Amino acid sequence: MAEPDESRNSAEFRNPGPEPLLHWKPKASPSERQLKPTTNSQHDTLGGALDSATGKGKRNANVYLATRMAAHWALFEYKESTVCNVELKELRIGNLPLGGDPLEPKTYLLDAKGKFARITHSDANGYRLEEAARPIEEPTFRTPWVDAVVPVLDQNHGRNEQWTPRFTLRPSLEELPSALAWVDQNMPEGTKIKAGGSLHSWSKTAVARHVYFAPWRMILTKLIDEDEGVYRVDIGEGRKNLIRAGSGVTVRELNRWLWLKGKSIPLLGGCDAQTIGGVFPTGTHSSVFTYGPMADIIKSIDLVLAGGRTVRVEPAGGITDAKLWKAAHPDIELIQKDDYFNAATINMGTMGVVASYMLEVTDKFHMKEVRSLIKLDELRKKLRGGGIYNIVGAPGHTPQEMETIPARISDGKDGGFIGHPWAAYHLELLINPHSDHVVITSRHPIAIPNDSSLGFTPPGRDLIKTIHLGAKFSRPAFPVWVQENFNAILVWGIDTAMTLFPKLTPWIVDRALDTLIDDAYEDRSFNVFHNGNGENRIPALAGTIFVPIEGDKWLDAIDTIQEVAKGFLKQNRPATGPASVRFMKGTKALLGVPKDYCSFEFIYTGRTRYAQAIMEGYDVALRERFGKGEVWTHWGQMMRDPEAGEVREMYKDYRRWREVRDELDERGLFLNEWQGGVLPVV
Repeated sequence: MAEPDESRNSAEFRNPGPEPLLHWKPKASPSERQLKPTTNSQHDTLGGALDSATGKGKRNANVYLATRMAAHWALFEYKESTVCNVELKELRIGNLPLGGDPLEPKTYLLDAKGKFARITHSDANGYRLEEAARPIEEPTFRTPWVDAVVPVLDQNHGRNEQWTPRFTLRPSLEELPSALAWVDQNMPEGTKIKAGGSLHSWSKTAVARHVYFAPWRMILTKLIDEDEGVYRVDIGEGRKNLIRAGSGVTVRELNRWLWLKGKSIPLLGGCDAQTIGGVFPTGTHSSVFTYGPMADIIKSIDLVLAGGRTVRVEPAGGITDAKLWKAAHPDIELIQKDDYFNAATINMGTMGVVASYMLEVTDKFHMKEVRSLIKLDELRKKLRGGGIYNIVGAPGHTPQEMETIPARISDGKDGGFIGHPWAAYHLELLINPHSDHVVITSRHPIAIPNDSSLGFTPPGRDLIKTIHLGAKFSRPAFPVWVQENFNAILVWGIDTAMTLFPKLTPWIVDRALDTLIDDAYEDRSFNVFHNGNGENRIPALAGTIFVPIEGDKWLDAIDTIQEVAKGFLKQNRPATGPASVRFMKGTKALLGVPKDYCSFEFIYTGRTRYAQAIMEGYDVALRERFGKGEVWTHWGQMMRDPEAGEVREMYKDYRRWREVRDELDERGLFLNEWQGGVLPVV
């Protein structure tokens, strides 16, 4: 039978999909095999489904799975072409559907030897596959149907956090309220609820040991004019850029859908695998200095609370017409208050499960990326005295408008960096904590009249296509090709070298930065924002610390960071990757940074077991230099857990944030154990 503690990295096996996959571990094979259903059929009864599986003409070598769906029974047939027969005891049941009943599963299997089994559940043993006689009577249902699967071990991308939920629910947006009502009615008092994304968080914010709401079916993308008619008629010109998206949509999926609609997200991070329900509430950011964190493009939030109650949250004077909303949804509260909205945009999933967001995007645009190498002394010299405000940020124009305005290119003598746009739309620095190497990356809108040869992912995996496109339409071809096609070998080699020769690490990081230099990469905006598939697939660790831009504190922070890194290098514990330095406007989000700020995202190889210690060293040193209230953390990345007093100093409106949170989740069901510890009660 399947082991009760079976595990699988859900960052890789994320979505089991509408058709259940069987995971088969034959006795004679060292590895697990995945079986996909070859046929499926619908039946009115379980008996009818099983009769179909055992009827005349059926091959004995086939395996069948019967499970209850919302309106019928489904039968899935699996054919195995090898000489080995699939036996029940060789099957792994993780992610198999539970037939709409997580407590008394309605899922049955028939193996190649004609043996029946059913998935069972108990508090003591969790889920098991147990042999049973063929059911004589039709199963009864004591609770409404709720889509759920057998939980597996969830492991984040960096593999520094893992957990196994007791229950994994995967509702659609329409089913989300009833699924939360099911939890309320069937789980013990105090059961914690946590909605997850793509497992790209390095903090404990998504850890769900009780009930986990998977994002896989919470999918929605529509323009505002395709949505219901409940919005104000006086929104103005910005109406054409308003879109509603379900929280389970990934950034990659949204980028592609938007482009086909003639739209783009105006600011993005370097990875597109996250769901938007994970990106926004943790404070994820870009480096477009006319914006704060990505959550600042949110205009409206549909939030489902404990028990299934739904609320729509907007700022005062929001886009929804209160009268039209009340007529259409008398049972759903519309909250249009600034404090509630600013509390909800960045909330780490502590208030409920987000169903969908209304987002303000922009017309689609292209960008040109330039990367060059400078020394740290030159950076300090040019940007002292608030110089960062001169070279990044382009207020007053949309990205599409900027495509038609020739960029002023710096000659290096005007206070800018040679070859880069003066006042670039997006600016990022990559620094080596152990050396004076700095890579300047600027990204600025540029017109590309015909982009039919460009695609929906950055070029790189296909070396021939990359060469065919030409240098300006791709990043350095050979390094990217090697990174994307020989990812595992590359990671092993670098990790091994750093482990055996830690003092060589600064040199290795410098050489890695050297490979990034490129005088032109032009593409669709979301591809240029993207780090590249090869880089994003590397199991890595990341932690981010925010400091103010005012008074050149961000430049002073580099000195502190390098001093801390120097101390760790003496202990043969080097920083194993560069730090990404980015710039954002302050935000109104109550758990965001209230003033213009700089982010230091520290990147480590996945085998840097002491990365947490370095992060804590940076955090302590920066707070000692600037004050406890002048350093902030990224809620979705590695961090030093803040003390209660530090949280209150970092976020001056924390008391109001906590009051709103406690009002929307009065029983504290959406606070996991870690959040309950770092978010002080008021």
